Amino acid sequence: MKTSIARNLASVKSAIIAGDPITALMTLEKLAATLEREGLPPADRTALTDAMSELMVLAEASLRGARQVSEEVQAIIQAARSLQTYDSDGCRRTALVTAPAPRRF
Repeated sequence: MKTSIARNLASVKSAIIAGDPITALMTLEKLAATLEREGLPPADRTALTDAMSELMVLAEASLRGARQVSEEVQAIIQAARSLQTYDSDGCRRTALVTAPAPRRF
């Protein structure tokens, strides 16, 4: 496969893995323009089809993960709204949360 096509495929894969849909789309558009301009030898069609199938699987997995995270965040927000901060006598209840502080590596 031509190096420009292989490089674009690798860039799309990296962008999908990194969760950067804008870069992935821009690189896919570059790949399409390259294929229109330079063409694709018949011997490379199978390799390109396999690579595009792999990208599709990655993109679908990324979408499923993003949807799952969104649903979890919505569940957390809903749970936070329904937490009771006062007991039945009207006294304020406090609960200490001992979650570790976020860290950056």
